[in-house]
Amino acid sequence: MTARLRRIASDWEQVKKDFAGHKNIVVIPVGAEPPEKYNVTYFVNGICLLPDGRIETRRRHEVEITLHLEYPRLKPICKLMTPIWHPNFKDGQICIGDIWGAGESLSDIIINIGDMIQYKSWNSFSPLSFEAAQWAMENKHLFPVGTVDLYVGDPSSKGETSAFSSKSISEMGRASDQPIPSTESETSNDTYFEITAEELEGIEFTPSAARMRTISRRGLVKGYRINFRTIFVKGILWAFIGALLGFALSESLDGPTSSYSILRLMGQNELADAEQFVQEYDYGTGLLDVEGLKKYKEFMRDYEKLNDKVDLTAEERKDVTATATKVSTALFAMIIALSLGLFLGIGEGAYYGSKEKTVRYALIGAGISVVIGFASGHVAQSIYTALLQKEASAFASAMVRGLGWSIMGLGVGISIGLIKPESRRLVFCSLGGLAGGFLGGFAFNFAVNAVSFGNNDTGTSGRAIGIIMMGLLIGLGIGLLEQVAKQAWLKVVRGEFEGKEYLVFAGTTSIGKDGQNTISLFKDKLVAQHHCDIVQEGSKYILIDQGSQPGTVVNGMKTSRHMLRQGDSIAIGNSVLVFNTK
Repeated sequence: MTARLRRIASDWEQVKKDFAGHKNIVVIPVGAEPPEKYNVTYFVNGICLLPDGRIETRRRHEVEITLHLEYPRLKPICKLMTPIWHPNFKDGQICIGDIWGAGESLSDIIINIGDMIQYKSWNSFSPLSFEAAQWAMENKHLFPVGTVDLYVGDPSSKGETSAFSSKSISEMGRASDQPIPSTESETSNDTYFEITAEELEGIEFTPSAARMRTISRRGLVKGYRINFRTIFVKGILWAFIGALLGFALSESLDGPTSSYSILRLMGQNELADAEQFVQEYDYGTGLLDVEGLKKYKEFMRDYEKLNDKVDLTAEERKDVTATATKVSTALFAMIIALSLGLFLGIGEGAYYGSKEKTVRYALIGAGISVVIGFASGHVAQSIYTALLQKEASAFASAMVRGLGWSIMGLGVGISIGLIKPESRRLVFCSLGGLAGGFLGGFAFNFAVNAVSFGNNDTGTSGRAIGIIMMGLLIGLGIGLLEQVAKQAWLKVVRGEFEGKEYLVFAGTTSIGKDGQNTISLFKDKLVAQHHCDIVQEGSKYILIDQGSQPGTVVNGMKTSRHMLRQGDSIAIGNSVLVFNTK
């Protein structure tokens, strides 16, 4: 007798011993002894999903177990013959990977499947049915649905009346199409359960595909859910930090980057003295009293003395001053853009879980922002100077400043878009920066007037509010429009990064533990360095496992290549990600 047949014979003897007279489990062998196939009927509480979405209890469950030619080296084939609603059961398949080991006896497997039916054990991290796993996590307070200890048989059922007596075996035959015998267990009321039909009443399941098309209070755009957590973490939070730092830097460097400092660099020291004198004059001094009028006359007298030293015609002075002002504004814009680009780049890299990417994206964001920020600031000042009239209304002045700042916001948006250059992403990041810059610039004057009214504030508080507002709006605009523009994305529903959402980009999106991957699941110890790729082929997205030792599981089936569809669940290590597409 081979080792396999010895094991099968040992299993058969153990099964007869363990389940003879069992109240809740009926085991019927199929074929010659020792049998290589069994029909097992469980009389325990389970649940099933009705076509209308309601959940109901079910107390009878049939399972077919086949001991194939590779058993016990490989796990037996377990097939469910009756419907059940469970994360680890689907379309007749039973996932026993978590309970299987070559040292496990067949009796243990039978018991463990019964515990799974009762929801005493279940695995939501690598489910066969993602929909059931999602429902189970939302309703886990109902579990277990049964509390029967299946290791304990019913001592009252003995002899010929036993569902598992020798007579039963011979009379029931060894054909799989023979009916499973009815027993008192099927209608018995002395089995105790923690869940009742009344408790399940009203609890329904809506498939995830339907959920994604259902308008919720959290907001959807064209039927697709917007992830505000992603917008906040990737955009708003880091933009706020960048704007705050940008304001602090611009204030601390106000002297070196001022127009009069630029004039000195241009060799116009006398004009620089005159401009500095004007900029440092305390305009909070009123003219309503004698003292105020006296100070103003002294200011004008000193200013005229400085002006007399300037050896330039009126036209030359205008051109030189305009040039210095443009350079000063360009430096201001460069500092703000640098800070925003730097921190939005940090946020992008940190979100995708890679130190290497954090540094690289930060350098890309900062580097591009410096160049574009300087250029956009120069253009913004030119627009402001050309369009702003001396007698312009507050609204017209706000519009002109908004147009100018929108150019700077556009530069920041472009720099963030170029971190991962993809045409649609670049367009929407640019539009987000443009809109955020315009709104921040438009509100700037009003913010200055609001905080400066009635006191001697020369505009510092207003600048702080305006710059931070612009940064926040740029972060919001970039994040929001990126969400609208996304074509395909993965949402983590289980694992260390639960709740996070990752965009799937054109070309290849790599997933693994290593920071060089597009998506780095660095906290998951079961994820390989380069676990799998999602490759876009036309309008299709193909998941390709990269020979990872743990493997990649899609909808409960281990796969090397799979064409992804809306709602597919991908188990990678201990993480489960759901694929979504427009």
